[in-house]
Amino acid sequence: MEELKILLITLLGVVVLAGLSFMTWRRKPGKTPDSSSDYAAALNYLLADDVTMALRKLRDTVQKDTTNIDAYLKIGDILRENGKADQGLKVHRDLTARTTLSNVQRMQVFRSLVADYEALQRPDLALQILDKIWEIKPDDLWAKEKQLQIYERMERWNDAATSYKALGKIRGNTDKTKLASYRINVGKKHAGNNKEKDARLAFREAIKIDEHAAEAYIGISDSYIREERSQDALNTLKKFIEASPDKASLAFQSIKDLLYKLGEFGEIENILNEVIKQSPENWEAYINLAKIKVKKGHLDQAIEICQNVLQLNPDYKPAREHLVRYYHREGKDLLAVEQALALINNSDS
Repeated sequence: MEELKILLITLLGVVVLAGLSFMTWRRKPGKTPDSSSDYAAALNYLLADDVTMALRKLRDTVQKDTTNIDAYLKIGDILRENGKADQGLKVHRDLTARTTLSNVQRMQVFRSLVADYEALQRPDLALQILDKIWEIKPDDLWAKEKQLQIYERMERWNDAATSYKALGKIRGNTDKTKLASYRINVGKKHAGNNKEKDARLAFREAIKIDEHAAEAYIGISDSYIREERSQDALNTLKKFIEASPDKASLAFQSIKDLLYKLGEFGEIENILNEVIKQSPENWEAYINLAKIKVKKGHLDQAIEICQNVLQLNPDYKPAREHLVRYYHREGKDLLAVEQALALINNSDS
């Protein structure tokens, strides 16, 4: 009987040891049973915007489970977002030494590193990390968009244009206005460095991309003005309003100044009439024409122009404002008051 008890105790010990061995074998290395609850608590704290407690629980998590890559990522991200980008960088950079990361995890680490380097104002290093992402996924859209953002912030306009074209191939579309804007910025940069010929070349390239690029025409005109080539500047602006009569108001003042300088101010009326003919809803052109009529002493014609504008667009305030002044100058104060009241009533409604 005594021998039987001893045998049973021995067998029970073997079973217990086997169970413990099995649990140890089943448990992941570096992980304790309560790490998942710490991680869940950290996520809840993040949702509640309690960063301090979230960081504490995330650190508890990685102390108990060194394989929780997402917890490490979040620790680094929190540090960066709270003004400690250098510490966040260290956390994320340490992760790159791990050989057990999946491609998805490695890309997540690289994205965080890009953000770290941006926060530390090291866009050059951020660009290098983007190259590592493309080694894993050559057509990664996020990386292409980020590269474009970085190039734009660095004012590397030629690189930005190349990046935007590559991005367009992935998306399946490009915006010619945006593409032209990169050449315009190149032109402005050259102009700022007194390289007028190079500036005009870049502006012309922008016009080839987008024939309605107002800034490009104005950039060429301004370049000619700086070189005291008034006629060339005027001709450029005439081409602009011919190509984009709806945007002609952007060039009205410069055209007036150039015509005055060239002694050809009378031509402005012909230009305005042509703009109105090509773009009947260019209300500023009508008002500018009315002003010219007043300067010539034709107050009645200026009034008629403003009246016509209001028939087409009753909500266009500048026409009423001018009518108030013109009626008053003509001694028609009752009509002036009527237009002023209409302005006030429209403002209240």
